[in-house]
Amino acid sequence: MPFSVFATFNTDIDEAEPSFYGGRSVTHSNKDVMTSDIQFQRRAIAPTITMNETEREKVPSKIEAASPTMAVPPVELGRNEKLLAKKAYFYFEQNWNEETGLFNSVQSYHHSTMWDVASGIAAILSAEGLELISSEEADSRLQKTLATLQALPLYDNSLPNREYSTHSAQPSGKYSSTPSNGNGWSALDIGRLLIWLEITQRHKPAFKDSIRRILDHWKLEKAVSQGTLYGELKTSKTKHYRQEGRLGYLQYAAYGFDLAGFDVSTAYEQQDIEQILVDGIPLLVDQRNLPYFTTDPYVLAGIEIGAKTQWWNQLDALYQLQKNKSSQQQSPWIFAEDAMSRSPWFSYNNIYIYGSAWLSIAPGGKPVENPQVFSNKVAFGLSVLFYDDDFSHQLADKVINNSLTHRSIPTGIYLNGGPNSAYNINTNSLILSALWYKKRNFVPLIKPG
Repeated sequence: MPFSVFATFNTDIDEAEPSFYGGRSVTHSNKDVMTSDIQFQRRAIAPTITMNETEREKVPSKIEAASPTMAVPPVELGRNEKLLAKKAYFYFEQNWNEETGLFNSVQSYHHSTMWDVASGIAAILSAEGLELISSEEADSRLQKTLATLQALPLYDNSLPNREYSTHSAQPSGKYSSTPSNGNGWSALDIGRLLIWLEITQRHKPAFKDSIRRILDHWKLEKAVSQGTLYGELKTSKTKHYRQEGRLGYLQYAAYGFDLAGFDVSTAYEQQDIEQILVDGIPLLVDQRNLPYFTTDPYVLAGIEIGAKTQWWNQLDALYQLQKNKSSQQQSPWIFAEDAMSRSPWFSYNNIYIYGSAWLSIAPGGKPVENPQVFSNKVAFGLSVLFYDDDFSHQLADKVINNSLTHRSIPTGIYLNGGPNSAYNINTNSLILSALWYKKRNFVPLIKPG
């Protein structure tokens, strides 16, 4: 793997990265390999800017939710799909924390980000929709989760910290025991949570007041500047306030802030974009730093909000690309971001990044040996979004077969054919959401049934 890929990531930091993925942080060396100050973000940030920069003229362009549809009869799931749903929900039965209403992000790892909190809410609503739990149980669990969100100690009394203990609902990670209550916030994680809080109140209006109290308490305006998303990172030296999110992840998360009433029109502008070819298929890539490019945000947007036709959502091209790749390899290849059952414990399996296609890298930028080449969660998501295609049926069958000997859904398959058994919240949540989407006759989840 060319060194230039690794060198694109700044390692001039004296901090370990936040322990977002199975609690394993990535420690940087002090070797200066890049001039721009890039230290954090699973889905990419930009270098620091000053807060008083002149706002650019904004072009109104945002996601519109799926248009209203007439009531349609539910789809009856098959026996294997029902078994898959039970396996997926078993993860949540085993990793629920009764005192806080939070789920562990990875099996028995008692920490969670706001992205993971959203996945937990998604699992509860999906389990109810799939009739795995009663409405009473779903309401009880959601009530406990929402009560915890309202009482969270906030970073700098403004927004949720990047990570919390699922046992205590107290900040965890760097500076968790200091007056700052942690080391910053992720606008992308919060944006995903905003989507699921909106889905919750649309399906369960009784929670509308509780959700409003949470959002009124949080200073969400701090995560939006110049019409796009900004995160903050506290280090031992300073605080960095920087634009956050790249193509795909940015637009998906911005939709959450749009729902909350914020102007995020800049996030939807077609700027800093380049068209490239991967295996003969044209794709759009972000030209800014750390342009992680996985299939995840496109699948999430399709299932949750129905954004398949937006200019930035490359779902059709990504499906065809991975269908072709699977045919060439004579084995299914589905690239996504995922937890790993071994070091480096998490990887971004990029469709394209820094001039290289099909490249798996750790959060710190190092190429991953024996990468995961098949993601169960994204494969199953694609299988319901493209349900009328033969390849989608193969994907669903592959996920079911991968899960036969497991109590909950494993993460995926490594290049050498071995299983990635890092049982985690996002894999099992997305499979539940995908099954609920299918049962709802393929109606996006943001729309009431």
